[in-house]
Amino acid sequence: MPQQQRPNILLVMTDQQRFDTIQALGTNFSAETPTMDFLAREGITFDSCFCTAPICSPSRSTVMTGLFPSQAGMSGNLYAPCPPLNPCIPTIGKLFRNAGYETAYHGKWHMGGDVKDYGFEVGEETTHDETARLMASRFWRDRDWMENERPFCHVVSFINPHDHYFYDPDKTVADYQRPWKNLDRDVSNVPTPATNGMVDWPEERWGAYAEFYSEQLERLDKDLYELLHQFKTGGFYNNSWIIFTTDHGDMAGEHNLAFKGSYMYEGQVRIPLIIIPPMTRFAGADRSGSFKHDIETNKQVSALCSNIDILPTMLDIAGIEQPANIPGKSLLSHVKDGVDEDNHDCVFAEWHLPPIRMARTSKWKYVRYLKQGEELYDLTNDPHECVNLADNNEYVGQLDEMRERLDKHIAETKDPFNDLDKHEFIYNPSAHTKRGTTDNFKSGKAEK
Repeated sequence: MPQQQRPNILLVMTDQQRFDTIQALGTNFSAETPTMDFLAREGITFDSCFCTAPICSPSRSTVMTGLFPSQAGMSGNLYAPCPPLNPCIPTIGKLFRNAGYETAYHGKWHMGGDVKDYGFEVGEETTHDETARLMASRFWRDRDWMENERPFCHVVSFINPHDHYFYDPDKTVADYQRPWKNLDRDVSNVPTPATNGMVDWPEERWGAYAEFYSEQLERLDKDLYELLHQFKTGGFYNNSWIIFTTDHGDMAGEHNLAFKGSYMYEGQVRIPLIIIPPMTRFAGADRSGSFKHDIETNKQVSALCSNIDILPTMLDIAGIEQPANIPGKSLLSHVKDGVDEDNHDCVFAEWHLPPIRMARTSKWKYVRYLKQGEELYDLTNDPHECVNLADNNEYVGQLDEMRERLDKHIAETKDPFNDLDKHEFIYNPSAHTKRGTTDNFKSGKAEK
């Protein structure tokens, strides 16, 4: 399409936000979220979206590259044990810049290097949300958008509600009761990585945890309001698509687990994803409204999808050809045409240490621990993942089918999962330089 008719794209990411944290979509938290509610009303919500890794750097590498973390070389967090994301890999910044877009990134990055090494012409890494919001707003205000024919692709990445790690463990909230239905489950046949993090906190302490998490959600919502206000008053609502998502979720007391860890429960791997088409009623008196659409919004779709689909969707919106090696699929037909079929018949997720892989369909979840065993859950009859069926002979056929799905995925993506007990490479950040060398990789334990 002609350059001036190509839409802008704003990707807004948060950090460690559960799928059930937005009031308009149904929530288990006390946070008021009017701005996120607004996005849900103006957009299409994907109720069954999953991340490729329930941890920051790997999941973010998927959003940036469209690849699974093991494909992108970022299967674990930055320096724990992974080196910075390889700047030779095509990213959102590079793909859109090569297609004539102006590219910008502001906020949390957590993948090493400099954001400008990854194709972003304008940008800065910061984990201070107010600063990220102000830098993004300044980019829009300083940009000569009245005459500049180049559309922009802009990523704004907030850290909240991740800051709930700093809740007060000595504080109590009287009469609090966790809403989860998996607190008293039998874990006798559950692999140890999925139980090692369990804690026996009193409900009053969980109340302080939930209260502080809700406070961070409200801080996020306020920053998001100010961000979108500047976006609207800059004149961009009428010709821009907005995508809202996070990197992964949080356990929040489910299964007696806090924060995140080496398990693949829904609280961690299921994430919010909302796609908002141009809002042409905010166009302004001197706007042409060339992006008017008849897309039905304020709608939820149940199509099974993954954050590997975010980059293909952005490329599809912009009319940019998708690289052949990217495994995701665009969700644009679900947005424009109301398609509600699964984007994938199975989605996958990774955890690096200890090595864990997940395969999930709309009905079944299978989790394989390289050395510690397996999990199988019937999500239709057991949505809270209370009964591990992996050692139940009645389900051996289903177990074999899910094993085959995962084995096929491992083979197709050249995932090194099966050999991770033989070859473990730890990155030595003290040897890191901007260019990097093979000397930065040390076999065995990281140097002190």
